[in-house]
Amino acid sequence: MNNFILPTVIIAVILVVLAVVVSAYIRHINKTRAREIDLIHQNIEFEMKFLKSQINPHFLFNAMNNIYALSVIKSERTPEMILKLSDMLRFTLYESESKKVKVGREVDYIINYIEFQKIKMDSEPNIKVDISNCNKELMIEPMLLVPFIENSFKHGNIDNTKKGWLQVEIKTLGPMLVFQVANSLPAIAINKDVVGGIGVENVRKRLDMLYPNRYELKIQTTEAEFRVFMKIDTFVS
Repeated sequence: MNNFILPTVIIAVILVVLAVVVSAYIRHINKTRAREIDLIHQNIEFEMKFLKSQINPHFLFNAMNNIYALSVIKSERTPEMILKLSDMLRFTLYESESKKVKVGREVDYIINYIEFQKIKMDSEPNIKVDISNCNKELMIEPMLLVPFIENSFKHGNIDNTKKGWLQVEIKTLGPMLVFQVANSLPAIAINKDVVGGIGVENVRKRLDMLYPNRYELKIQTTEAEFRVFMKIDTFVS
């Protein structure tokens, strides 16, 4: 009988020891993973703040010069454009620090940005912006749409009011945000205001972080035009 009990006790002790060791190992792994996840989150937060902080200084200087030019000729639009620039800076410097903003705020920024670009053009450019089917109350992370508009003016020939063109559509389908932008390209590639700005590739990085497996981004370039199609599922389960 004793010969039977002793091995049983030894096996029980071994099992208890194994259970304690395994439990301690699991706790260690969980703590390590928790630290790694925390570091990843901190890195993502830092990188996103860095990306969002990259304001294009050329646009700011140009906007201020445009406002000054309007003031010199005593244009009635001077106060209006000052308010627009103030609103844009508020959005970029303060509201973009929020995790999410209303789509309407991003749309406002885009419209104001286009208005400043139009000031320096000799005649009315061929620019169409369709926001008729956009729910401006939908919440998204800020500065996801703006870089593509900046890119259109940087590399396009929209200031050629006879041949250049820009088309923008922003619409929502429930929690789905659909953004499309297309612009003409010059015969010879140009690169204006290359310093500053978040940049198209950095937007892709942010989308990977913010909407993994919940977004679609297609960029197509031909000799004559540049097109972007972006769809984001903003639904949070």
